[in-house]
Amino acid sequence: MKKKKQENSQEACKKCEEYLQGWKRALADYENLKRDLDRVKDENRQRIRIDLAFDLLPVMDNFDIAVGHVPDLSACDEVTRKSIDVWLQGVTFIKKQFEDVFAELGIEQIKATEKFDQELHEAIEERSDKQKEEGEILQVIQNGWKIGERILRPAKVIINKIN
Repeated sequence: MKKKKQENSQEACKKCEEYLQGWKRALADYENLKRDLDRVKDENRQRIRIDLAFDLLPVMDNFDIAVGHVPDLSACDEVTRKSIDVWLQGVTFIKKQFEDVFAELGIEQIKATEKFDQELHEAIEERSDKQKEEGEILQVIQNGWKIGERILRPAKVIINKIN
């Protein structure tokens, strides 16, 4: 009788150990699934940010153009000048809001440093200026953008080429 109880007890312990191991495997599988889902969510968020950036870059370019082409107001009367100044402040404020949203999304403007970097810049023209160094950026035609280390669009620049 004692032997049978001992066998039953051992079988019960074996079953408990099997159930425990199955539970641990199921828990590990669940943790792996959660980790995989988090990774997929992060990848989807990143893809959405990139898609949004590509859609909004032309809007940002147009704001840069609008702000950069302020007309000469010296011939205007005071009322007209004030009216245009208020409009310009509004446009500049909206551009700043876009820049803030870009910053929140991790989208950064590529700084056009003095020296051309083919990873960050696209040379669309070469000019000669003997007062500047070879390969120095003379003018930025279109701003470049990146998200993290990924280049969304290189900055389009004019570089110095000494003949």
